[in-house]
Parts: sequence; structure tokens; C-alpha cells
Amino acid sequence: MAPPRSDTMLARLLHDRNWSCDDFRRVFDTTARTLSRENNDLRVPGPLSDRQAKRWIAGQVATRPYPAACRVLEEMFHVSVEDLLTRNPTRYRETQAVAPPPVLPRPVMVPAQAEPGSGPPREEVSPSRRRDLLGTGILLAASTATTGATSRAAQISRAIAASTPDPLSVAQLHQGIQRLTRIYSTTPHADLLGPVEQAWDDAEARLETRVTGTDRRDLELLAGQYAFYRGRLAFDMGDDDGALTFFVLAAQHAQAAGNPLLAGSVAAMRSAVAFFAREFETAADIAAQAQPQAHPYIVPLLACAQARAYAITSREDEALTALRTMNDHVWTGNRLPGPSPIDEESSEAFNAVVLGYLGKGDEAEPHARASLAMLSGTGRYVSTAGTHLALARAFIHRTHPDPEQAATAASDALMIVDGKEVTNGPTFNRAAGIWRTLARNEEWARLEPVRDLGEQVSSERRALPAGPTI
Repeated sequence: MAPPRSDTMLARLLHDRNWSCDDFRRVFDTTARTLSRENNDLRVPGPLSDRQAKRWIAGQVATRPYPAACRVLEEMFHVSVEDLLTRNPTRYRETQAVAPPPVLPRPVMVPAQAEPGSGPPREEVSPSRRRDLLGTGILLAASTATTGATSRAAQISRAIAASTPDPLSVAQLHQGIQRLTRIYSTTPHADLLGPVEQAWDDAEARLETRVTGTDRRDLELLAGQYAFYRGRLAFDMGDDDGALTFFVLAAQHAQAAGNPLLAGSVAAMRSAVAFFAREFETAADIAAQAQPQAHPYIVPLLACAQARAYAITSREDEALTALRTMNDHVWTGNRLPGPSPIDEESSEAFNAVVLGYLGKGDEAEPHARASLAMLSGTGRYVSTAGTHLALARAFIHRTHPDPEQAATAASDALMIVDGKEVTNGPTFNRAAGIWRTLARNEEWARLEPVRDLGEQVSSERRALPAGPTI
């Protein structure tokens, strides 16, 4: 493979040494292991992926590489990372004197023991020393007799050996998922976007290596979980196209990892995407198809998704049956990676939602109030806003409607997510839909709380979304 060409200092140094991208990755991984061993430092970067290497070479770097990677790059080239990755570098010529000699032809691995008669016998080495030699590779220049299949086999062998992910990095990815599970519902979406995307990209980059077996399944799950949370963020921030893309990717990882919890989580969120796009039949079908093989954590979520879709399309019997399934399978265990669970609080909230869509406002209201009481002080702003919207619908659909309280509840929902959710997010759109419902009644439209709600949703963006909104 020809040396890469670009206008970064890194690319020019690689070109001067006649290093291909594969050469660069191999030397990077070897240097990382050497530094870790010499300095007794566990913060060794994982195998450098082809994608990441090419980004560095091209200068397509949005943020500075991780500190461990910076140490390796600076050890290899004796140049600061900023200079290495900058495009159109001005200091390039100044660095040529410190560049180590080029690696040409490419090295290959040779056996630890020489053929008989090839030279003086080697001193005996211990088994542990032999493993060290084999692990680091005894690199000799390739002869003309070994430049073909042998060289290729050596490259493959080294790639497989280097592909095993370092335990610390994988442990940190797992820890990130556990932390996301705890903080997602209480943290502004914008604060999560960058860290989630970076962790997802890291997991995907590690999968691009030759990692196999249980290590690969573990990384498939991690990549899928981060893709799921990235999709959930996209959905909560009003980006349905992005949400669908990441959810489909997460489903592919779930299948590769054989993980029913992740697969069911994706189904629940894809049903939600369809529901808020007003594709109610699709929303119900996605949830129903995923239900038979669902993890117990997901069963009530899928039942809730069906109940909501059936209710808004006036399929009352099916909605109430699905609602009973949800209530019979309330999750009482710890929160798991995926959507927020249907626990005691959220079961009250979704009873209010479904009964409200069925026009049973008098029955929905006490469920909404019970949910709000349990949410008080939790910081779960999305759930709290959603329950205020459910309460607003209950006020509209009571035997004796109360449009003023309905408008006030919808306004409360908007204030709760102010600064934490984008203005075209789910809460805003649903509040705008409630205002439309109220404004269609001429008498209600003149009420001060209804007018205030109208000003609130109108001021959030230049124009309200077209058509009816949930």
C-alpha cells in the first residue's frame, strides 16, 4: 500500500518514511505497549483503528486525542500532537532531522530459533523470555523469499495479537453505560450529546479491528448501547431521522451480541418514533412484534407503546387490554441500560396518558396527580413534563372540562423543560397540540391562561408546527 498523502505534518512524515497507514498503526500499537510496560502505566490506548488513523493523517480532528494517544504520537515523532495533526504545517521542515529512519522494506516476524547450521547457537532463553520476544516481535528486514505470503501472514498475526482490547478501556466503556443509565433522565440532553457520541465512536473503532470471540460480543453490546443512547438523544432533541439511523444500528449490534434487552429497547424507542410521527399503526405493530421475545424489563414498555397507539386510534378494547398487561408487569428491579422503566410512578403516568387519549379524563386525572407526587424532587424533568401534559389532557376530557387548568398544566410542562430540551422537541410539540385543541373552542380561546399558552408556544419558534399535534 502506498504511503498516505495529505497536507498534515503527520502525513508528510509517513510519506518520508514510506510508511503505509497499516505501518503507522502497527508501530503506534507497538510503541503504546512499550511505553506502558516501561512506565508501568495501565493507561495504554486501544489498538489504533484504520478509521482513526486516517482521520489523524487527514487532519480531520475535532478534538485533541486522548492523553494516552498523545503520549504515543509524541514518542514516535518527537513533535507535539498539535503540530502533527495541523493541516498546512509551517514547522514541517524543522522536524525532519529528528525523524527516525524509514522502515523499508516492511519487517516480518521470524521464528525465535534459527535453522540448523545458520549460525552460532543462541543462548537458551526462559519460557517467559521467549513469550516476551514473540509478543514484541523479532523484526528483521524481509528477504526477497518472504515478501509474499509470509509477510502477509505476519501482518495478519500481528493484527490479531494487537486486536485484543485493553481491559481498562473496556471497563471504562461499561462504567459509562452504567452512569448513563443513572443520569440520563436528570441531565440536559445537550450536556450528554458530546460524551455519548465520543464513547460510541470509541466502541465502534475497537470493533473495526480483528477482535474476536467474547471480546467482540462484548464490544458489539457496548457499541449498540451507546448507539441506542445516541439515538435516544436524537429523538429527545427532535431529530427523528438521526434517531432512526442510530436505532437501526443499535438493533444490528443487538443481533450480533445476542442481547434481548438491547433489541427490546430499540423496538420500544422505534415505536415511540413512529407514534410521534403520527404513524400509529406502525407504532403498535413494532411493539407487538417485539413483545413475544422481550426481556422482562421491556415487556411493560412494549405493552404501554401498544396501549398508547391503540388509544389514540380509538381501539378502546385493545388499548385497555394492553394497559392491563403493562400494569401486570411493572418493573420493580434496578434500572437497566435502555429506556426508563415502567415502574410504579411511570405506570401511573401512562395510565393517565392512555385514559386521556381514550377521552376518560375523570379516570386519568388521579393517575396523573399520583405520578406527579412521586416525581416531586427527583429531577426527572422529561417525565415530569410529560405527566403535566397528561394532566392537561385529563382536564380537557373530564365530564366537566377545565380549559384554564389544562392550559396551566401545559404551560408548566414547558417551563420544566426550558433550557433542557430543544424548542422543537416532543414536549413543545405536544404542548402546541394541546393549545390548538383549546383554541378551537372560541369561548376557551378567550381565557387568559389559554392566551398565555398560545403566546408561549408561538414565541418559542417562528411558526407552530403544521397540522394537529399530539
